[in-house]
Formats: sequence, structure tokens, C-alpha cells
Amino acid sequence: MTNSQDDIRASTMERILAYLTVGIAAISFVALFTVLLAPLFGVDFATSTSWVWPACVLIAYWGFPVAFVLLVIFVIWRVIANRRALKKQ
Repeated sequence: MTNSQDDIRASTMERILAYLTVGIAAISFVALFTVLLAPLFGVDFATSTSWVWPACVLIAYWGFPVAFVLLVIFVIWRVIANRRALKKQ
């Protein structure tokens, strides 16, 4: 009565949620890295009139918490799906 993980298929929504989580975390990491390294190359955020730097700061600030919430949702969703699959057997 054992069930391997290969028998439980992931739905399309679960895959989308997983890729979205990884994508948001990766974009947030790149934005954070950019914001931290920009002053080394002479970028002054106080005098810059570009919209790029505030956008990078917002993405870096909000990206990781959003990715973490999506990850928690994904884990809960996967646990529920695994329990349903085990009950059917």
C-alpha cells in the first residue's frame, strides 16, 4: 500500500505556481544584487530621475516575501494533493 511520488502527478496549476515562485525569487535576487552593486559603479539614487532604481528597490523589497508566500501555498497545496491521493488507494 505504499505509493511512490511518481504516481502522484502535479497539476498544471501546481506547475505554474512553482515556476512563478522560482521566477519571482530569481527576479527579486537579481534586483537586490543590482541595487547593492549600483553605488559601486557611481549610480546616485538621490539625484537619479530614472524610474528604474525605484522599481528595482520595490522588486527587491517585495519579491522575496511574495515568493515565500507562494512557496507556502504550494507546499500546502501539494500536501493536500498527496493526502487525497493516498486516501483513494
